[in-house]
Amino acid sequence: MAEWLADRVGAHGSVTAIDLDTALLADLGRRQNVTVVEGDLSTMEFPASRFDLVHSRSVLMHLEDPGALVDRLVTSLRPGGWVLFEEADGAPAQRAESAGGLPVPYVRVMVPLAANWTWARHLADRLASLGLVDVDDEVREDLLVGATPAAAFWRQTLERIRPLVTNRSRMDDLGREPVDADSYDAMLSLLDDPSFEVPFAARHRVTGRRPTG
Repeated sequence: MAEWLADRVGAHGSVTAIDLDTALLADLGRRQNVTVVEGDLSTMEFPASRFDLVHSRSVLMHLEDPGALVDRLVTSLRPGGWVLFEEADGAPAQRAESAGGLPVPYVRVMVPLAANWTWARHLADRLASLGLVDVDDEVREDLLVGATPAAAFWRQTLERIRPLVTNRSRMDDLGREPVDADSYDAMLSLLDDPSFEVPFAARHRVTGRRPTG
């Protein structure tokens, strides 16, 4: 997204890309109109009235206090500037679990992950309470289908977090049950199966504009 924005603002504009780990952004940082900043959004301060657009995708939902960050980001907008926050909501997976009929590995591995994604449901109200106008919450629900790029993304993600979610002592600290190895392996296999298709997540695309007055 930062690269796309840099192409559009051209030589007379600028883009700031922020990440906790900027190792993969070296090429982006060589562009004349891009500044790459390595830092923790949870503690970072932003200059007031600096940006015409603030964007994030599936970042805020993972922070301990995303609302506090949103408050700081809104003050960094210039008058007339926009925010676009794209965040996931696990409601489709939760509804599907209640209806029944889902594969057991999916219920044991994926549904508990999706159940944590509730923050985006209230994001539009928060932006309005901060004084933004033209606030809109566009919600799109997507199926999780095996043998697709999305499934490959989730396979990689599950492989990375496996040491955490299968470890009893770590999961006890989080107040959750660990996932057994057989269920985990079965879920990975489902992600490679093109016949696997289940409701999973909704994506909220929440926009708002700082008034010019």
